[in-house]
Amino acid sequence: MPPSKFNILGQSLTATDWDGSPTTLAVRDGVSMPQTPNGSMILAFQNASLMNNAGKLALTTGSSQPQFLPAPALVLQPTVLIKNWQANNLNLTNVSTAVKTPIWIAAYGPGIGATPATLTAGHPVSVAVYTTLQAVTSPQYMQLSFQANSGGLCLFAFLGGPQDANGNNAYAIALNSQYGDTGPGHPMPAPPGYYATAGGNTYGFEFNWGTSVLFVVYFGSGSVMSQVPKEVTALPTVSLQAL
Repeated sequence: MPPSKFNILGQSLTATDWDGSPTTLAVRDGVSMPQTPNGSMILAFQNASLMNNAGKLALTTGSSQPQFLPAPALVLQPTVLIKNWQANNLNLTNVSTAVKTPIWIAAYGPGIGATPATLTAGHPVSVAVYTTLQAVTSPQYMQLSFQANSGGLCLFAFLGGPQDANGNNAYAIALNSQYGDTGPGHPMPAPPGYYATAGGNTYGFEFNWGTSVLFVVYFGSGSVMSQVPKEVTALPTVSLQAL
């Protein structure tokens, strides 16, 4: 067993002021984000072990009970958790059993992590895995479009606009999904955690948020929860246009 380094979940050992930047936690190491946004934030994590070691993260926030997030072994794609932690702190600790089970983590949202590239209306942008984009929308109906240029699974998350009754304003959609066409406008509801899925390689989201910030992140062949993602040979594109 590895030497004991702490007795309390959420005791940060790697970073006490984590800003969401990608980092890899060794077993029993952790990070702490002192204050999350009072709106949706996107958390991604992946078991980075080269061995068949099941992994697990412990998530604590405020005075809540720990939430344990499984990080399956040998899965070459991230798991995504989207939630509004309501400006509470967020602590993540690698509580995997085996020593050689590092877990990669990152958080995404406006003002969190790396500076996003600009998404300009009318100009499609090719996106690599973990690319983030940001735009300022116009006060009119607009369409955010996603197109996969291969048959591979493509997971996107985007946020902006008004919050729902639970304080969330983020959406996860998947192209070339095994679930087929689900979500608004289809008889089949989207799987838990998703806003919509598409059996094909395109999806369009229409909205009118006034003048607002729009933030987009691409996760490759990731999955949404109820560091080497599988990349496709032809990068997908994202475009924004006025209607």
